[in-house]
Amino acid sequence: MVNRISLQIALLTGALVCSAVAKDAISASVSNFTLATPTVSVNGNPAAPGTFAVGTIQLWYEVHAYQFTAGPLATFDLTLQDYQPSTTGQAPSYPVTLNVMQIGGTSVALTPVPSTFVVSGLGWSGNSTVSVGIPVSTAGNPAFAADGTELVGNLKLSTLPAGSKLDTTTNIQVHVRLVHPTSCLRVYDFMTTQDLSTSISSLQVDLFKNGPKAGRTKGTTPPQLSNDVLIVNVCASEEVFDLMLHNDSSFQDQGANSVFMFTKPGSTDPSTFEIADFGAGTPKGNNHCLGSLHLPGGDSVLVTNHLSIADIPAAQLPPGSFGFSGLLAVAGTGCPGIVNTLAIPNPASLSVPFSISQ
Repeated sequence: MVNRISLQIALLTGALVCSAVAKDAISASVSNFTLATPTVSVNGNPAAPGTFAVGTIQLWYEVHAYQFTAGPLATFDLTLQDYQPSTTGQAPSYPVTLNVMQIGGTSVALTPVPSTFVVSGLGWSGNSTVSVGIPVSTAGNPAFAADGTELVGNLKLSTLPAGSKLDTTTNIQVHVRLVHPTSCLRVYDFMTTQDLSTSISSLQVDLFKNGPKAGRTKGTTPPQLSNDVLIVNVCASEEVFDLMLHNDSSFQDQGANSVFMFTKPGSTDPSTFEIADFGAGTPKGNNHCLGSLHLPGGDSVLVTNHLSIADIPAAQLPPGSFGFSGLLAVAGTGCPGIVNTLAIPNPASLSVPFSISQ
């Protein structure tokens, strides 16, 4: 699943060889990788850096981030050589001007230095250092920030004058995969009293002892509870997700606004939790599915669900403990939705043991 980004740069260095191969041709090879080191393959097969082919050389990069950052991404050397793939065909008329230029889209900038060569004859060689950069317009565009986005840029080799008979036979494709880091969201599920002041680790269930409700649940000690789901974004970038609250079937919502959401700058966890650290709560009715929650980098969000035990026969209580959970889904996929792989644990589960007061 790589909420992953893939940048694909195609450096086209001319047409593939046709059935009548020219006498001389320009081959291309790649080497001297800086800033990032790719995996290199030729026509889909692994190859050592610097291998050239009549066909396609592919360079595969991976960058772990949530969006592109404007500026240099990588550099590599593009080495060019005049060689003789066949003794048949028409010989070029030297000298020949060879240009290296970017064509097509501008979502990624490819800058070869130098970009123009004068090819003197068979055996000539030259080198261009190609810088791969991310323009400000790309880095600041949300359309290019999604996991799995592909940007495409192209370099092409061309010769002058037209009809020089010097062929270019190698395509070079550089793929840079920008992968969203994992485990940015920490998810906790814990229980407190309804005023969020006291942590609850176990419960006592009280039953009616007499009358028509004898043997049915009367309440718990303490009587009013809150199932609390805390999400902390430990990464720098904002995360967006859907949240599903799940309560044990033995419980019911308490009040018309049983669900509240609170936010806090900075991180926390259940061991240091203080509701006073959070802002005023926002009521969410009895909604157990909250969509597209935005959580800035480094901050925390708390969703609380006020509960009381339902009026049910004791025989319907689960064996020994109640189960609760909070599940994060990919934004826009609803509940239960597609599990958000940036969250751990997901779902966050809570087991509350209980005893029965006879």
